[in-house]
Amino acid sequence: MKVRSLTKRILSSIGGLALLTSTLVAVAGPVHCGDRPIRWSYFDYGFFYDPAEGGKGIDKDILDELIKRTGCRFDAKLLPRARSWADVASGDLDMFPTGIPNAERERFAWFANYMAMKNYAIVHSRDAASIKRAEDFIANKSLKFGVVRSFKHGTEQDQWLDQLRKEQRVQESPDAETVYKKLKEQHVDAMFSQPPVYRKNLKLLGMENMVTVQDWTPSERGAVHGLVLSKSRFSEAEAEKWRAVMLKMREDGTLKKIFSRYLPADEVAKILEY
Repeated sequence: MKVRSLTKRILSSIGGLALLTSTLVAVAGPVHCGDRPIRWSYFDYGFFYDPAEGGKGIDKDILDELIKRTGCRFDAKLLPRARSWADVASGDLDMFPTGIPNAERERFAWFANYMAMKNYAIVHSRDAASIKRAEDFIANKSLKFGVVRSFKHGTEQDQWLDQLRKEQRVQESPDAETVYKKLKEQHVDAMFSQPPVYRKNLKLLGMENMVTVQDWTPSERGAVHGLVLSKSRFSEAEAEKWRAVMLKMREDGTLKKIFSRYLPADEVAKILEY
């Protein structure tokens, strides 16, 4: 009886130790989750996120993978891009999936880079015969260009847009879909857009035969995009752990698998070159 009792106590202790060990591993995890949910935002933006499709999209797939890998709790909501940047800067938002680093943004946010995307010019077919390059568009003073407010396009394209802004030829909108509708209705004559966005919106709005897609910056590579983390919530050491999570997703093929659900193989390969 004594041997049996001692054995039972030993097994009970081993079981308790195993439970404690598994709990500690779960708490440690690849990142520190904190004691409250991570406030996350989506954009209604092409194949990245579509609220009309129940939230289907690249960004939703990435969030699902982050939850699986980190065990963190997230409080996700749909916000305009400009509002998301403002809320990260103020500390009212902790994270969102796709942003381009620059000096101004790096004052209040860390970036965990994981893809590169280039913007192409989407030109109304009415003007396509005479517009082949950015310089052609600049030369025609009657033409207007549409952009999403607070969106960064890349060094060359943003410098070019600054020139247009001085001539008051840029119309800003809160989201990409609004810019596409303006292009369709000829309130603007061209816009910049990325493959995951124009592939969806041109088809959705019946515009595939109304525009041409042109590369106005052939020497420029895609702008690097990253997971955006608020410095109000995450330390530099914590941001480095999130970078490691995103790098692992790239190395083990998870990011390729996610992007391949929405885009052809050649575009996925370009997106993952950064």
